[in-house]
Amino acid sequence: MSVATWAEHDGVPVLHLTGLEALGGVRAIFTGRRGGVSQRWGGGLNWSLSVGDRPEDVRENRRRTLAILGLAPGSAFMGGLVHGNRVVAVRADGCDPTDDSRNRADDVRVIPGADGLITDRQGIALVITAADCVPVYLYDPVRRVIGVVHAGWRGTVAGVAAEAVRAMREHYGCDPADIHAAIGPSIGPCCYEVDEAVAGPVRQHFGDGAEGLLRPSARAGRHMLDLWAANRLDLTSAGVGQVHVAGACTACQRDRFFSHRAEAGGAGRGAAIILLSQSVKGGSPWAPSRSCGQSPGDAADGP
Repeated sequence: MSVATWAEHDGVPVLHLTGLEALGGVRAIFTGRRGGVSQRWGGGLNWSLSVGDRPEDVRENRRRTLAILGLAPGSAFMGGLVHGNRVVAVRADGCDPTDDSRNRADDVRVIPGADGLITDRQGIALVITAADCVPVYLYDPVRRVIGVVHAGWRGTVAGVAAEAVRAMREHYGCDPADIHAAIGPSIGPCCYEVDEAVAGPVRQHFGDGAEGLLRPSARAGRHMLDLWAANRLDLTSAGVGQVHVAGACTACQRDRFFSHRAEAGGAGRGAAIILLSQSVKGGSPWAPSRSCGQSPGDAADGP
């Protein structure tokens, strides 16, 4: 079974993290660059207000995405993203979804300074945005707890994925062995060239394990960094039972994804979204209006 599959819902193509969705009780998607109204990207589905897009276009993009999930505006909590390792439980720290007084926007509620969100609440979505950084999805089907993490290289060496696992255990009593993780679309080891300023902290954090994460680049003094393997290593070291890797490189597949590096800093942002659902084990929790291919590996062919 593929761990990630494209499908289109009401004109919005999204990548399903089917490795998680097949467990039942969860929806996990990553939005592509198409299906929205952002004029800067010719109908792009940009989710970020900080990349020069028109606010009204971003709000409409968010509304469309939440609508295909059956959610009204205001039902999503989004990490404020500072490339750190702070993980917030959406029930504490003033972030209870019934409290409308904090950080309320028309479409989403932003949790300042958070690169990871976790919850056991149904009816809300957890969101992080990315355009090369690694989105990590977490799901404990036993305790019915979900999480999503934003792991660029700084967050990765800060151990943000493992911190989210620790927070799920602390706040909700999750056994890490019951947690399933999925690594979503992000810049792959094929394209992520870094210098020693990045490679050094990677070696410091992973120790001997860094040998399998860095390989020499064709350019002197440079390295190719595998953030997928790095986050998988952090997750398994934290005791996570299974890690699915979508294997979709945002820099390679610019027809489907935004890429900060491939677009020289001029990219929009996709959204990694996870929420609890009522679906049963073994089937997709929602039916697509049109299939867009079987796996991210053939992403160059559409949609």
